[in-house]
Amino acid sequence: MSRTDKLTRKVSQRARDLVDRGLDRHIRLAVTGLSGAGKTALLTGMLEQLLYANDNPTLPYLNVHSQQRLHGVRLVPSPNWSVARFDYEAAINALTSEPSNWPQSTRDVAEIRVEINYKPSRGLASKLSDSRRLTLDLVDYPGEWLLDLPMLDQDYNDWSQQQSRLARQPLRSDIFADWHQRVENSIRNNDDIDKTLRRLANDYQQQLQRCKNEFGLYFLQPGRHLLPGELAGAPALDFFPWPSHLTMPESWRPVLESKYRYYQDKVIKPFYKEYFQNYNRQVVLVDVLSALQAGENALAELKLALNELMKSFDYGHNSLLKRLVAPQIDKVALVAAKADHVAPPQHANMRQLLAQLMQQSSQQLSFERIQYQLFATAGVAVSQSGERPDGTLVLDGYDDTGERVRIKAPQVPATWPSSQQWQQGFAYPRFHPHFSSGQSPLPHIRLDQLLEFLLGDKLR
Repeated sequence: MSRTDKLTRKVSQRARDLVDRGLDRHIRLAVTGLSGAGKTALLTGMLEQLLYANDNPTLPYLNVHSQQRLHGVRLVPSPNWSVARFDYEAAINALTSEPSNWPQSTRDVAEIRVEINYKPSRGLASKLSDSRRLTLDLVDYPGEWLLDLPMLDQDYNDWSQQQSRLARQPLRSDIFADWHQRVENSIRNNDDIDKTLRRLANDYQQQLQRCKNEFGLYFLQPGRHLLPGELAGAPALDFFPWPSHLTMPESWRPVLESKYRYYQDKVIKPFYKEYFQNYNRQVVLVDVLSALQAGENALAELKLALNELMKSFDYGHNSLLKRLVAPQIDKVALVAAKADHVAPPQHANMRQLLAQLMQQSSQQLSFERIQYQLFATAGVAVSQSGERPDGTLVLDGYDDTGERVRIKAPQVPATWPSSQQWQQGFAYPRFHPHFSSGQSPLPHIRLDQLLEFLLGDKLR
């Protein structure tokens, strides 16, 4: 195919997308989740269940399937050539290889397009046509970068004040104590500004990495300090929040403020405009189990991060004009991830705890009359629940050595844990995939309910 033919095809596809959007036959679904929430596994599982739906007995709640109206599902090329394709095939290969592994976590923006061919069941379309198609775009992006979005509503001083308040909290105060001392020493030394700020920014980056990797904290900004991507080593990252208990040298202020504005204008805004203004459905994926295991500070930061993040999205009802010009998110699925790491009776507790974490955001969604629903799911289920003769619930799975293990199923609190519960601590298993080549579709937990909520109204 010539370059002209490819360009013509791309333009034609964009025109069809515009028509489909106007006719409400095009969904752009954002899978939103912080680092480690399991976005890649969820996306892989959703694609797996859709692509093999007609050979899949585990989708009773997906109406287009259970009503035998689904003709087929296929992957099709996306017209957005500037964004990497989500590598579904590599994810499946990792899960079904010998030995099985989890797919590589999200390192950059990726998307994939699915076309769903079905028989309409309602309205004039059901009488005039035996076949209709829905285009679905699934978009994945690093959770680290998401947390930069709230910075768009803050100037450098406001952001520094917020981060300083966080740094005074017990756990962070220990982590950042040495860094604060290095900042104070640098002020006294009065060295070259650019060199000093670069060194302090690198030191600050290391402390953020410790917050994430050693202590499981969540509200970590700027996100590119955790996952720089193409900005690795760039001067755009040579900034940090100023500690409020120290007096900033006047010569440093314009440099730090200008770098912060540059980061807002050249890094965050393009990311937001390119990927967050064209969605009409959203999954917010939350790993409540890892936060519980990391401790009270981690769970508190998860709650803060989620509610700050949700303020950045554009929610509203999609009229014809809005669908064509500026689509808004009109359905939100709030999903507690890794439901296969606890027994089914605990799934309700996972949903209730997630509801408490996101109470502020849920109230705003209700006020805006945006439909939302809470789920506990596993995109790819790697354990099976069982019961001992004495009635004790257990989980069977595989550890990281490939050995089959059986453990007593852990508990999940339905509300914010008490002091006694925090003292006792929480521990959850780390099961690993153990699938064979050609094993498809892979097991899941409640993806049919999630897909029905997200797509069902468009597949009638």
